Amino acid sequence: MARPDIPASGKAITADWMRRALRAGGASDVPAIQQVAVEDIGSDMGLMAEIVRCRLVWSEPTDAVPASVIVKLPSPAERSRRLSRLQALYKREYAYYRHVAPQGAMRSPRLLYGDYEEKSDRFVLVLEDLGGMHTGDQLAGATADEARSAIRAVARLHGRNWNAVGQPPLSGFHDVGSPKNRTVVQIIFLAYLVPTLEHFGSFFSDEMRALVEAYGPRAADHLADLRATPQTFVHGDYRLDNMFFDAGAASDAAVVDWQVSGLGNGLYDVAYFMGGSVPTDIRREIERDLLAEYAEIVRGMGARDFTFDDCWRLYRQNMLACFLIMIIVCGGLDLDDARMRRLVETGMRRTLAAMEDLDAAEFLPAPRPVLSPSNLFSSLSRLAYRGYRTLR
Repeated sequence: MARPDIPASGKAITADWMRRALRAGGASDVPAIQQVAVEDIGSDMGLMAEIVRCRLVWSEPTDAVPASVIVKLPSPAERSRRLSRLQALYKREYAYYRHVAPQGAMRSPRLLYGDYEEKSDRFVLVLEDLGGMHTGDQLAGATADEARSAIRAVARLHGRNWNAVGQPPLSGFHDVGSPKNRTVVQIIFLAYLVPTLEHFGSFFSDEMRALVEAYGPRAADHLADLRATPQTFVHGDYRLDNMFFDAGAASDAAVVDWQVSGLGNGLYDVAYFMGGSVPTDIRREIERDLLAEYAEIVRGMGARDFTFDDCWRLYRQNMLACFLIMIIVCGGLDLDDARMRRLVETGMRRTLAAMEDLDAAEFLPAPRPVLSPSNLFSSLSRLAYRGYRTLR
């Protein structure tokens, strides 16, 4: 069956388009749709994409197809679309739902239909609506039970793919630590560091400001160091706002927003979640116990030589890498939205506190040999950053 065109926006979704999409996605005996009511939920759930809920009115009663679905489309903001193309964000999320989600290692919305156009970098995902579950509150922060559920869930995803990144379906997935990608990440990071410190500099202690400015020209080296550690499939933006929970007893978190997913060290997801989504006092109380449970789950799935000490060291090393998304989000996106600004500020306070608690500065990469390409790139990056900062 021919694939329907990708809608220009949520407003362009029609009853006929939705029926053709569901049929192209494999649903059989799809009755006619009388009406599609489109509700914008992107302001609450997404920065880098347009996200809408479509409530479907069917021509006849049916249990074979849902009463509502979530549709994800490219962002209407040109700046976000440029960043997506540069970092292959839409392609990465589409690839997750097509190739990794079927593993069943982590709960995520069921893909009902998806399409991606390489040339235009346009995409559409029609996903199961998880509206019957409750979301975490990023501003309030995760409870101890929510944190435990999140760490258990991501441990199973990581354990399922531990050191299997050269095998299908993971071979060919985005590898943020590859030489090409880590170079791009460092350039973006330094470009956004200047506006971040202009707008949010008061959140940085003198020590943290010195650390982030030292880290910028060495970010690629840090990613190279992390690439030499055990690799798996990572979510990349593993935070409470991207999680849904069943009501009542602790259950596995269902996780959305896979745009920055790819290959990396699994403790990045853990550090990013614990640092940014868990209130500092709760994190300090539970983090060692949760890291021990994470290591136990991963060992039980085949990584027999993965000790708690290995896990704890990688957790601390990856906490330093949490600068990456923090700076790119703060410096590169429109933060006029009041809630989003509070969200970023809250996450920044928590993450900077975690970096200090865990002495993440210990993992600032050592200088490379003077004439090495890595050191030359670092030196040029440092000069470019200083020049850009002066011109601002």
